[in-house]
Amino acid sequence: MTHSENTYREDVFLEDLRSCKDRADQQVWAEHQRMQIDFLERHGLKSSSTVLDLGCGPMRLGSALIPRLTNGWYFGQDLNPETIVFGEEVLREVGIETSAPYTLFASDQFELVPVDRDVDIVFSNSLFSHLTLNSILICLKRLESVLAPGGVIYSTFFAVDPGRSWLEAQPRCKWGNHFQTFPHQDPYHYESSVLAGLVTPLGFKMDLMPDYGHPTQTMARFRRRRRLMWFR
Repeated sequence: MTHSENTYREDVFLEDLRSCKDRADQQVWAEHQRMQIDFLERHGLKSSSTVLDLGCGPMRLGSALIPRLTNGWYFGQDLNPETIVFGEEVLREVGIETSAPYTLFASDQFELVPVDRDVDIVFSNSLFSHLTLNSILICLKRLESVLAPGGVIYSTFFAVDPGRSWLEAQPRCKWGNHFQTFPHQDPYHYESSVLAGLVTPLGFKMDLMPDYGHPTQTMARFRRRRRLMWFR
């Protein structure tokens, strides 16, 4: 199946990481890893948690998270099989054995067959920012089948800036690197109200998490709506 939404199946951007002697010295690696771990620990991560990392990439989060899950499990999913292979290399480099509590897998359209237990936390950084609304809907529909009761989904996206039109390209700047987001092509931006409305029919409610700290993206939290019980 050809995934035409973006080029991440072909362009996995791994050469700079493969040639780097110490990834911890790379700003994008070190700062994002710390930001993600700190956020999860503030919001309920336990050693017994089961975590699904969507769009996991080459184990930036996984290499720090797996050792913390002494009684839990880490699932890492990515679109590109080559990224999963490289992720395994990264885990060996930091001393994580194949017997550690983790499963990595590549899948298109968010097929989650390898996820064999209920997931407490679903996490994705810079995933929805590269997906159309249809693909975001597919993702959330797939997650319905694996999310534990009381489980939570966290995902970042590019929010439309206040006072700007969704139809306009939005200027962004990350660590001095200037780029744009768009309504019609990757990277995509969305109005928060549009995402909130998208998930309502699925039985989710969405709110924003202002403490994530990403320099350009907004963190959204998705939780199942409570069903009202009527008593006679």
